Amino acid sequence: MTIEIAVQDVDGARIALEEGADRIELCAALECGGLTPSFGMIQACAHVGVPMGVQVLIRSRAGSFVFDEAEKLVQIADVRSAILAGASGVVVGGMTAEGGIDEPFARALVEAARDEAVRCNRKVKIVFHRAFDMLDDPFAGLETLVELGFDRVLTSGGAPDAPSGLETLRALAERSAGRIEIEAGGGVTVDSIPTLLSAGVSAVHLSAKARVTSDGGPGGGGDGDIFRTDRQTVRKAVSAAHRA
Repeated sequence: MTIEIAVQDVDGARIALEEGADRIELCAALECGGLTPSFGMIQACAHVGVPMGVQVLIRSRAGSFVFDEAEKLVQIADVRSAILAGASGVVVGGMTAEGGIDEPFARALVEAARDEAVRCNRKVKIVFHRAFDMLDDPFAGLETLVELGFDRVLTSGGAPDAPSGLETLRALAERSAGRIEIEAGGGVTVDSIPTLLSAGVSAVHLSAKARVTSDGGPGGGGDGDIFRTDRQTVRKAVSAAHRA
């Protein structure tokens, strides 16, 4: 069973490696759900050597998952850039205003990822992110993702957090029938990991973050809090998965 840790920096990637996590999802700005990290950060984290590599979140802004044409073009370019920088997978997605998957955009993201992977002579995983939890019909959405060639979907089962969406996660895992991986994410705690794994999901995703005060002064955003990967939480999460 795969444990994936969402991290923002090289220190987070190293903690994940040292504490036995299988994979990381790399993003910036965890406080707003995550945004696309820089080329340099992707490259540096890829060199850390986490066993199943670095999945890179591709998201150009916070807020809704309904993107305009300019935002879509940026994300398609970022998919190629992330793979070139060393990503072993990209975490992408988009919706229509009517509550369905934006299929032309999703297809373009898959094609960009597959094309860049061939150019770089690497295999990559393509993951649909938690825009999935905003869909009107997640089961129809699952079939669409299978048809489009996605490898995995990250989901809380449409609930505010994955433990609350347990029954939907179980149904999605059964419906997937090995055609696409179901990864539970969103509000995952160490204590909830055994229960989530019992639902038949293929992986569990958590941020394992701790809030740290960091004063940037007048030119750096003032006295605010930032998130860092917490080593003890990662250690406990890996232990909980192994026990389960």
